Parts: sequence; structure tokens; C-alpha cells
Amino acid sequence: MREIFKKWTPANKRFLAIGLAITIIAQMMVLVTEYLSSVWPLWFGNPITLETTPVDPRSLFRGNYVLLNYAISDISKNLTSEEFKPGEVGYVTLKEEDGLFVANALQREKPETGIYIRGRVKKVQPDYRLKYGIEAYFMPKEKALQTERSVRRGAQAEIYLLSNGKAALSKLICTKGDC
Repeated sequence: MREIFKKWTPANKRFLAIGLAITIIAQMMVLVTEYLSSVWPLWFGNPITLETTPVDPRSLFRGNYVLLNYAISDISKNLTSEEFKPGEVGYVTLKEEDGLFVANALQREKPETGIYIRGRVKKVQPDYRLKYGIEAYFMPKEKALQTERSVRRGAQAEIYLLSNGKAALSKLICTKGDC
């Protein structure tokens, strides 16, 4: 084994150092890209408010959170003329009613105008079920338990939308009690 390392020349060592540096930089770029893609809507998006309902406050593997369901998660097949399969991307156009945004239509292509959110179809029967990447809201354990109780009495979520339909959850607004 020592004979192998004795044969290494300075050029081989330099090649190894450059390869290691490129690997580290590539990994850092992936982490920075993931971080920026999650906060970009919060920095540059436009806020909207959606009606929510809670599902579950904790996970042993993911930590303490409130898992949220939105009124726009279940889309009636009457709101689209297209057929979707699980895993496909869909755009839900939104309209404002009494200060809350509700689903107006579901389509495959990104709308050219208006307010819309991009989601992925998870279920197709009896109606379309979409996930938007804003279903989990993480917080400390005590706060998660208190928030779960408050959200069950009624809550809304402040969501920021980018012009491409990507969404980020900013905060929960409890209609009865503190979140």
C-alpha cells in the first residue's frame, strides 16, 4: 500500500486536491440552491390568504409541526376540462372571495395572467387532490401543540406566491385564539 502513495507525483496530488475542491463546491451549490428555492417566494412573492384545516401536529422523524390541508387542495373535476394523472403538475387559478382566495380553475399550462398556484396532482378520484409544498408548518413542540388546538377552531394561512406559481407558507392566522 505504501508503494502506491510513493508513486504519487505532485501533479497527481494537485489533481486530487482540485477534484476534492470541485466536489465540495458542488455540494455547497446544491445546498444553497435548495435554501434559496424555499425562501425566494417569501422575499419576492405576493401574499394571499387561504383557508386551512389541521391534520396532524407531530412526527417522530420530522419533528413538531402542524400538517395543513387547504380548501384549494381538493379540486372538483368540474373546474377543469382536462384529465390529470397522479404526479402531473397543475396550475390552480385563484379568485378572491371575502378576503380569502379560492380555486377558480385547474389547468395543465401556466396561466398568462391572474393569480395562480402550482401544485402536483396526488389523487384523481373522486376529485383531484393537489399538494403545493406548503402543507407542513414547523415549530417548537409546545407551540405546535398550542397551534394545533387553535387551528382546529379555525385558521388561515398567509402564503407568498411567485409569478411562476411557486408558493411558500409565511404564517398562520388563527381566527379564534393564538397561533
